Amino acid sequence: MGIFISKLPQKLRTQVQPYLVKDRATAPSNASILGKAYVKQVDVVVAQWARGPEILISTKTMASSFAKNLPNRFEEAYGDAKNLRGRHPLAAIGFVFLLHSSVQTNEPASYERALDMLRKLRAEYDVYDSTAVLMADWTPGDGSSVHIRHDLVPEDLSINQFFSVSIDAVLARTPIDMHVQVRERREIRELPVQDEDVAAQHSEGTTSEGS
Repeated sequence: MGIFISKLPQKLRTQVQPYLVKDRATAPSNASILGKAYVKQVDVVVAQWARGPEILISTKTMASSFAKNLPNRFEEAYGDAKNLRGRHPLAAIGFVFLLHSSVQTNEPASYERALDMLRKLRAEYDVYDSTAVLMADWTPGDGSSVHIRHDLVPEDLSINQFFSVSIDAVLARTPIDMHVQVRERREIRELPVQDEDVAAQHSEGTTSEGS
């Protein structure tokens, strides 16, 4: 769909894109991915027709009853990763845990267990590539006011390292002529290769014009 939109004339693209983004069938807010044993709803998916899923990110939120619910979240996250990894061994699979910041003061033991859990979830090669914790204050009920607490998050579980590790995993598992622009930005240099996706689009356009 992204390739199709990029080929539209600028004026038409500007008119069409807002409608496509609002259409849940065309641009859903989540996706169901078949794993080894069952279908799993994933919150963020980056996929390409030829390569399949490249990034799969799941999220969980916990605002209260931390000591009671944390073991269940650990079991769910561990099982979901094994399920997805079983069918998509080369995908970069990540897990983000959003916690209400009150856990750090009200249940410090649960706070430490959550951090330990997130580190262990990425310790094995066939579970998660990257994990992160987000700490936040938000208004009970409607959540109209949200304040992110970066000061409560260890660097090795920050969202910045999460995306960095996820991107590194994708690049390490694909040839150098894929995601060329991303590689160039990360390495701060131009690469003497053409992006396979760009080359394929050019080839399709030439074939279409010739026919």
